[in-house]
Amino acid sequence: MRRHDPVDIVTIGGGMSASILASQILPPTSLQMVSLEQGPAQWTYPDFAHNHDSLRFQNRFAMMQDISRTTWTWRPDERSPSLPYRQFGSFHPGQGLGGSMVHWTALTWRFLPDDFRYRSLNEEKYGRDRIPAEMTTQDWPIGYDDLEPYYDQLEYDMGVSGRAGNLGGQILPGGNPFEGERQRPYPNPPLARSKFGQLFEDASAGLDLHPFPTPAGILSQGYTDPYGNTRAGCLYCGFCTRYGCEVGAKTSPLTTWLPPALDTGRYEVRTGCRVLRIETADDGRATGVRYVDSRGEEHVQPAEVVVCSAFTLENVRMLLLSRGGAHPDGIGNDRGQVGRNYTYQLEQSPAKGLWEDESFNFFMGNGCTNSQIYDYNGDNFDHSDLDFLGGAAIAAAAGQREPISSSNTLLDGFADRQWGAEWKSMLGRYWDQVGTVNVQGDSPAYAGNFLDLDPTYRDEWGLPMLRITFDWRENERNMHRFLAARCEEILRAMNPDRVTVEAELGPYRIDQYQSTHPTGGAIMGRDPGDSVTNSYGQVWDTPNVFVTGAALYPQNPGANPTGTVGALALRTAEAIRDRYFARPGELL
Repeated sequence: MRRHDPVDIVTIGGGMSASILASQILPPTSLQMVSLEQGPAQWTYPDFAHNHDSLRFQNRFAMMQDISRTTWTWRPDERSPSLPYRQFGSFHPGQGLGGSMVHWTALTWRFLPDDFRYRSLNEEKYGRDRIPAEMTTQDWPIGYDDLEPYYDQLEYDMGVSGRAGNLGGQILPGGNPFEGERQRPYPNPPLARSKFGQLFEDASAGLDLHPFPTPAGILSQGYTDPYGNTRAGCLYCGFCTRYGCEVGAKTSPLTTWLPPALDTGRYEVRTGCRVLRIETADDGRATGVRYVDSRGEEHVQPAEVVVCSAFTLENVRMLLLSRGGAHPDGIGNDRGQVGRNYTYQLEQSPAKGLWEDESFNFFMGNGCTNSQIYDYNGDNFDHSDLDFLGGAAIAAAAGQREPISSSNTLLDGFADRQWGAEWKSMLGRYWDQVGTVNVQGDSPAYAGNFLDLDPTYRDEWGLPMLRITFDWRENERNMHRFLAARCEEILRAMNPDRVTVEAELGPYRIDQYQSTHPTGGAIMGRDPGDSVTNSYGQVWDTPNVFVTGAALYPQNPGANPTGTVGALALRTAEAIRDRYFARPGELL
């Protein structure tokens, strides 16, 4: 076993959060930092220059984690057996230098001000009896105003393209009128709208709704960021989600935060490294991490601060695996809070239309060349007479659709079939003429949805897999029914020749892709009795361990989690840099 020289900070994962921490902490200090990344270092711009290979990236998941080596198990409830996730379906976490953000779709949201006070808002407006007994949703320990400066910095770091809807308290036409107040407009104008996105926008406006362009971490024009990185605008090539960007228009750690961090000479990313556990002293304090490299050799990296900065599920698993001594049930779990409040995202396509004499050129664009409405998201509409809480963004299908992976857009019962002459004929004829109206909704927390270590299944290194226990509840089924009707109204206003609507939400399916947005399991709070960390992601029972990412969310609102992950990482980086190393201990 090799024991390395101590460093100030070691991170488990080398993706978005780790690179943000490194870019903010290291340049103005003399601190040293190491990131341990399980994936390869191969995903760089020479690799992206010729990446238009749907079979490799879209169908065979070249940039995703190797789930033949380690994976997760799932069961719908505590009474059912769990089975390993052996074939990509519900979510697609990436690996490698830069993490999942290298191949993300790039929707970049701020959460709504009300999202941070989900429980108290609903109790005040609708009464405590409206919250189901099993629902464990709780307020965040911080509010929108606390995060606004960090949202602002993130958007300018990334060069986000969009149109402001609430600038300094003034509601602006064409933007999202429901968003929280922002101090500056987006740094770049919106991306070009797709043909189908424009059709959705016109239909929504005709129904007195409020469509606006999707905010995107993709440049609509050339941009130089605050670190001096200069990047080109989007080509609308159609190879975006699950692909690296060939011109760097899509923001990732490779384009933005890694260069200034690496330029310090005090940041090292070791790839091909699988962390086994966080090491602790007799008093429970973390002393570093134990890991194996790509050759199977074991290492220990001592550090003053350990940061769990991997994918949501892996962050939770690492806390649970790090047990022994003062932490018999795992770090952060002295009160049984690790794994609690696991949530996902209600992401569905309830309404589909066919335009017999229209083609939408879905082979062009990217995942953000569409329009959204927030009229039915969060508490932007009155729930007094409704049988659910929460809501969703509603959007047009985006650009980027390769024929090789487009069968899920077909009508007439062909959505789940990918074989046969009849299926091939329909795919060839209609793949560019079927459009969908989608929802991305709240996922409240419930006591029966949680994460723990599987007692049966182990990974390649002999460690227990993480077990996911999750299914939808009546609240989400009622929400979906309401939203499906709203999607149908919009779709019919778009004048298709044929319409199909899935009005009912079926059971959660691990084998069908929905979104890579698992959240919770190591949630932040005001008190160690109902959370794992404080508002900085600092673990209550082990103050020199921090958690970043969506594992911190008490529940998942109706928006992609990435923008808030970045804002929280900036806030945590500032606190570690300016306060923790000046006076180690709990950050108040």
